[in-house]
Amino acid sequence: MRRRSTRCFLLALLTTAGALACREATQPSEPVGSVLPTAAATQAASGFRVHNLGMLGGTFSYGVVINERNEVAGVADLPSGESRAFLWRPGKGIKNLGTLGGANSFTNSINDRGEVAGVSEIRPGSPVLRGFIWRPGRGMHRIGLLKGDESSSVHSINNRGEIVGNSSIGEDFKAFFQAPGGPMRRLPTLGGPTTTAIDINDRTEVVGWSDLDDGRHHAFLWTARRGMEDLGTLGGANSKAWTVSQTGQIVGYSETAAGTVESFIWTRAKGMQSIGMWKGANTFAFSINTHRGVTGASDFADGTTLPFVWTPAARFRALPTLGGDYGQGFYLNEFGVITGQTSNARGGLRAAIWIPEAGPLLAIGQEPHEEMESAAEGAFINGRSSACAAARGLGRHLSPRLSTRLGCTTE
Repeated sequence: MRRRSTRCFLLALLTTAGALACREATQPSEPVGSVLPTAAATQAASGFRVHNLGMLGGTFSYGVVINERNEVAGVADLPSGESRAFLWRPGKGIKNLGTLGGANSFTNSINDRGEVAGVSEIRPGSPVLRGFIWRPGRGMHRIGLLKGDESSSVHSINNRGEIVGNSSIGEDFKAFFQAPGGPMRRLPTLGGPTTTAIDINDRTEVVGWSDLDDGRHHAFLWTARRGMEDLGTLGGANSKAWTVSQTGQIVGYSETAAGTVESFIWTRAKGMQSIGMWKGANTFAFSINTHRGVTGASDFADGTTLPFVWTPAARFRALPTLGGDYGQGFYLNEFGVITGQTSNARGGLRAAIWIPEAGPLLAIGQEPHEEMESAAEGAFINGRSSACAAARGLGRHLSPRLSTRLGCTTE
């Protein structure tokens, strides 16, 4: 997403880039228990511990998604400036997943079997992109295309191996659904030219956003039985759905009649209901679990972007940062463990995990010593520039999760 201005609400595509970077073997490190003093007060109030998961030797890292085994998929840049999909496992650290032959790759999703999905360039200098599925012990394999197309990307994979994403030729983008061993199925729109399918659960419920015939876009729910359902808005023109839980609860955000942006939870019984704004700021929810826990970020008038966790009982609570004025919670699992990104006191962007005080004990390992990272850190703006350059290279196939969160355009 963006650094200091939240996700571009009109940006139609995302990339789930969140990279849990690994500490280099040559880098001095310190025990995980060390947390920057500036985060202490927020940490105590929120009930979460924040951990820096490092980098891949470049300038930034993002934690994009986390599964029920507390494995994180994301993206980080290398010293060369190339971006790579990664998988981080508790106690094992980070693994560079490589590419399909090109310079850059991005992760968008991981299921509980440890299968990672995303998009990659296929050869240097080529505009052609392919969605991929990476499987433990089998590596990265490309997916197909809708008939007549040349590029594709995978935005989500569920525990049944079903995937959703986009297929395209030129600027003609279509959303698809595919079951294991089956053909790609093009998903319809809400009347306009494009649909962006972002998430799929184990009940084969698909969510995202789709264009209307008047240029607006609305959050949608698609099932094989009901087809496309327009989830509406909170009174404004546009809305986006980001995650559907295993029990069918949908989270996202919507413009309001007042011109603000509020987060919502949608259920079959009650429809779209606002969970409000955090401290009066535009608020963007990205993930929900079956316990109705929600995580996301809010953009404040002073230019800061801060991560939050929301529950029906406690409402909004701030998540601690690594000492900076930026952070976003991207995804949370059923244990309440959250992954995302936060800045340190010098503005460097780091993949992070927030662990509830009463949550699981994870073998995080040792965190990079912040003082020793400064040489590769490049401050926020440099890290964002590298990410945005890669995003523009992947265009609209850069999953909506990442490009929206970077706040960079893909023109």
